[in-house]
Amino acid sequence: MPFKLDIFPPDRMVVAVARGEITLADLMMLVKELIDSGTLPYRKIIDITSATSALGKEELENIAERLRAAPLQRPRGPLAIVADGNRGELGRLFMSLTSDERPVQVFRSIHEARRWLLANSKIVL
Repeated sequence: MPFKLDIFPPDRMVVAVARGEITLADLMMLVKELIDSGTLPYRKIIDITSATSALGKEELENIAERLRAAPLQRPRGPLAIVADGNRGELGRLFMSLTSDERPVQVFRSIHEARRWLLANSKIVL
């Protein structure tokens, strides 16, 4: 899987870094891991700066629907997507599909993303 997932329970944060070509199966596996680990309410950074993908709107809509269908005891946490400025379409498209459900923003650096998450979110216990 091209995603390396790190979970930080004391900070209620997840960082996933993608490398290589991202397929729909890869994204579905990431979503499954987030659901199975109970980390959907956590703050999340998804870094896709070193990844490529041919995914389109339909595939991202499927991912968004899977996330919406996941049983939650708390609201989903904010999501910061880190994307290369020249290739951030995938992140911006996902943001447009899910921003009404929780805070989502696209950034060019992981440092900007982390600052935004810390400044604009509450830690959910």
